[in-house]
Amino acid sequence: MTVAVLSISTLAQGGGKSTVIVYSLSTSTTLGQVRKPIFLDDKEIADVRPEHFFVAMIPAGKHTLNLKNKKFGGIERDFEAGKTYYLRIDWRNNGMALVPQGFVIVPEENGAFDVRQLKPIDTGNIKDKSLISLQLPK
Repeated sequence: MTVAVLSISTLAQGGGKSTVIVYSLSTSTTLGQVRKPIFLDDKEIADVRPEHFFVAMIPAGKHTLNLKNKKFGGIERDFEAGKTYYLRIDWRNNGMALVPQGFVIVPEENGAFDVRQLKPIDTGNIKDKSLISLQLPK
């Protein structure tokens, strides 16, 4: 099984902004070329692939995060200022290919550990440069 994770961490100094850390773990080297677009409120913000991450600064409040095909899952949540959230994109083999199976909320300790093992996405995979950073919060 291969896993991707989306983390959301709110920075108090960011004026009510949340930090969204999207990442993907992989147990299969064949999945390394798969890139999945991540959408915030129906706007593509970046592509993520296994063993990589990106960081997005979003305003606190109600938002949706999903893959291009919403049938693969997503989340709609009120992201509170000062809170940290981690979401995982779960990948499954459907017999023909690895496909995403939605987001799972995971504890902060797990997400923070996992992200430290990964590389940032390539700058060419950033779709909204006003929201995306490749630096992990301290």
